[in-house]
Amino acid sequence: MANSQFSLFSNMSKIAKETLIIIGNGFDRAHDIESSYWDFRKWLCKKGDHQLVNMMDTFFSNQRDVWSGIEQALGEYDEEAVLDYCRPDEEFDLDHSLSSSARVEDSPNDIFQPVLKDFKEAFHDWVDSIEIDGIEKQYHLDPDCRYLTFNYTDTLETEYGIPASHIAHIHGSRLTDCEYVVGYNNMRDPSDPWGEDGLIFEQQAQENIIRWMNEMIKDYASNIAKHRAFFDGLSNIKQIITYGHSMAPVDWPYFEEIIKKVGVHTPWRVSCFSHDDVANTNAFQRHFGLSSVTII
Repeated sequence: MANSQFSLFSNMSKIAKETLIIIGNGFDRAHDIESSYWDFRKWLCKKGDHQLVNMMDTFFSNQRDVWSGIEQALGEYDEEAVLDYCRPDEEFDLDHSLSSSARVEDSPNDIFQPVLKDFKEAFHDWVDSIEIDGIEKQYHLDPDCRYLTFNYTDTLETEYGIPASHIAHIHGSRLTDCEYVVGYNNMRDPSDPWGEDGLIFEQQAQENIIRWMNEMIKDYASNIAKHRAFFDGLSNIKQIITYGHSMAPVDWPYFEEIIKKVGVHTPWRVSCFSHDDVANTNAFQRHFGLSSVTII
């Protein structure tokens, strides 16, 4: 790993104050910190919370394994499938149709909504439990650089000695926040299920599901506003380096804010771990019309 710092961060020290480094979870993983979503799953199983694991698999593994990318999987939910799972296991009683329809409409309230609440609480507790003590530094990081990190851990501050004033924890930090941002960017119109052919009580239940899921949307504007001083201070940045970030579109609104400050001609050097990272980076460059992106 020692040679990686030279290929990834070459010439960085010469213009440290003009360098922005974007840190993703791959940075912590490179230090053997158990901070992946799979580690979250293992933590839940170790606690014996198999019910939550099973429910997350049931509701959110529609297009991918939820533990390989929780944020993407959350955005791929299917409200009809959620309702079908929650629907009472009984025949619809035509003689008491109002009672039967009410049970169907209320069923997600009793099954699906508590899963979302339990997920948020468990995620917070897991983040607080992540151990970083005793890790071995893998890179030379200049304290004069600016750092935008998507990690909740305090690896940069406590293990690398980066001043907190040079770091923006865009999704929250264990050092300062009591709530961590986790979510997706697929805002839905709650009226989507409504149509002439559907049963009103089923459509109402699906609308409720969409409303609850919309509460898990990342509030980009609020997150950016919270770190307004950091983003406004990027106008002198001459290069941007990423490490450990997949460059997935879910976080592009933050990168768009950076590009507003530095322009499309500021060079990006992006470290890619997988073919998906490369594809995301190429799509990112095309989408924003960047003139200089180097994949490492």
